[in-house]
Amino acid sequence: MLKIVAPRERFLTADDFIAAITPRTRIVSVSLVRFDNGVLLDAARLAAACHAQGALLLLDVSQCCGGIPLDIAKLGADFLVCAGYKWLLSPYGTGFFWIKNEHTEKMRPGPFYWAAAEGAEIFHSIANENPKPVPGARRWDMAETSNYFNFAAMDASLQFVLQLGPETVEAHNRNLIDFLFERLPKDRCVPTSPLDSARRGPYGCFAARSPEKTAELYHKLAKEKVITSLREGNIRVSPHVYNSERDIDRLIAAITL
Repeated sequence: MLKIVAPRERFLTADDFIAAITPRTRIVSVSLVRFDNGVLLDAARLAAACHAQGALLLLDVSQCCGGIPLDIAKLGADFLVCAGYKWLLSPYGTGFFWIKNEHTEKMRPGPFYWAAAEGAEIFHSIANENPKPVPGARRWDMAETSNYFNFAAMDASLQFVLQLGPETVEAHNRNLIDFLFERLPKDRCVPTSPLDSARRGPYGCFAARSPEKTAELYHKLAKEKVITSLREGNIRVSPHVYNSERDIDRLIAAITL
């Protein structure tokens, strides 16, 4: 049975999920950073609670991987999924799935292609009846749906992200979002992300005084060529290392025009 967890206060927290876990819970699936308000979840606390009940934790790190440092051991998750086109700066259609080694042999893929089966390297005697997935990560390969040209670009982008350092992006973006929240005209806008940067991912969100005015403001920013995202009634600002306080100034100027 699927259960969707709602926040008891303003922002969704690990405690909200922990309160919803029961002995029947098998897996908790959640984003490490919320897409609509930038809230950073206490994954380690949630993972400990899941494991105490015999449940597994799957984290979607698409909204932060490459934008903040991530230590898999400290997160405690059993699975990670990530889209490549966000903070990893990779093409659409790329990403990754990570699984703890201890779970690899317990999980069987659904449909899998011939090269992911045991004995696939011996072409003249490939098992056509009851094939078994090869041990290890190769069992998850799906060559027919892969785009190897995109993976070549992803390899280059990952090298850039690693050389740059997620901690560099995190520090830079925290300063810009703090600067944004300081400059927001308080008579027109309100932050909708935590003001405490330790509770935020690599971006921040704000809204106008009503959903209608927020939508109007979003379109006004787009007209002024200030690119943001409108998500669940919030305007999301996702800077990167190529942005500066001058860009935040342009955003504030567009709001106050």
